Amino acid sequence: MKAKKILVFMLIVVLILITLFGMNSVTSMDNLAYVVAVGFDVKDTGKLELSFQIALPSGSEGGSSGSSSSQSSSSIVTSVECNSFESGVNLVNSYLSKELNLSHCKAVVFSEEIASQGIREYLYTLINHVEIRPTCNVIISKCNAKYFLNNSSPMLDQLSSKYYEIASTSERVTGYTYNITLLDFFSDFADSFTECFATLGSVNDGDISSSGSNNDSSYSSSNGSNSDQSSSSLSSEGTDDSYVASETPIDSQKNIENLGLAVFKGDKLVGELNGIECIAHLILTNELDNAVISVPSPFESTNYIDLYLTNSKCKTKVYLTNGTPYIKPSIDLSTRIISMSDDYKDLTEENIELIEEYAKYYVERFVYDYLYKTAKVFKSDITAFGKYAVSNFATIDEWNKYNWLDNYQNSFFNVDINVDIVSRYLLIDT
Repeated sequence: MKAKKILVFMLIVVLILITLFGMNSVTSMDNLAYVVAVGFDVKDTGKLELSFQIALPSGSEGGSSGSSSSQSSSSIVTSVECNSFESGVNLVNSYLSKELNLSHCKAVVFSEEIASQGIREYLYTLINHVEIRPTCNVIISKCNAKYFLNNSSPMLDQLSSKYYEIASTSERVTGYTYNITLLDFFSDFADSFTECFATLGSVNDGDISSSGSNNDSSYSSSNGSNSDQSSSSLSSEGTDDSYVASETPIDSQKNIENLGLAVFKGDKLVGELNGIECIAHLILTNELDNAVISVPSPFESTNYIDLYLTNSKCKTKVYLTNGTPYIKPSIDLSTRIISMSDDYKDLTEENIELIEEYAKYYVERFVYDYLYKTAKVFKSDITAFGKYAVSNFATIDEWNKYNWLDNYQNSFFNVDINVDIVSRYLLIDT
């Protein structure tokens, strides 16, 4: 009995000692440097350049700016040339007076240059990292990732971390881009039904004279529409939804801008989509919350009518004809007119039907353009049509043997669109 008491006493002492030593080994919050965003670039030497945007403590002045770092209103960016992600983290830890902590990282930014070379290695590293949350955003920058982070200065927010969250959410409301998390991006990358895509970002210097719409695609599709309207009258070129990041005619201070989508084939960047093409993507995937599109007026060729898309539903069927995919999306759109000429007397029931027809042709055109661009130019099924196509196969082995991701480029499309203008919102003379 005495021996048992001694054993219990010794066990208690050991537990107390472990607790005390454990408390001493815990890293104090004051010794941590919280990373808001991580940037990936490739140097001319072929080596990796990592950039860490670190949140400054409240009331901090930031410190001096040098070749290795630069500061914004609430954060500082420190860069390092290295061979791998983990070695880069260790090198920065040896330089800073604090230890990098990645548990609050809100964005992972890849430059277009490194993304076009392939980011498989970095994806697996990030998804397996114990500190990086799978909910952080994935952004592909049209400029250098370090430059992107250096110019991500919040204009309306105090905290850089909150800034990244709000920026992605506000862009989603317009329909001009889509918020992609690390988990979603990696899942699409590893899937056999779809390809991955990410938010397209860049730095807008606020110079209107240098802005321009992004419609230089070498591919011109013939969508098979029954519309008798000329292609020029229903083209989205030059409209406010035809821009990509860094090209919008906004006159403001230099800041980052997320607009459009970056399209991948496997782990490599193969192209980009502008604002209206992103809306087409959201419509086809049933992810559109709301958006505004400018439809050419059927009454005056130089004017546009703004339509607010409030309800979008798409049902898709995929058939195989002699091994060739035949994709048939059926789209229902509910809209309302939010801008029109002063002559509201022209909005008779007959003219509303005419606007609906023009809207149908316009939406049909940019949806077809999106489909043929992803299939014939990028050869990448970011719409996940594969999840509908798989029903044509009896076993998973047959599906894998068919190799949908390589056969998507052979697809044909037949889009059925119905546009309904909710007339109860209109001011009509009675």
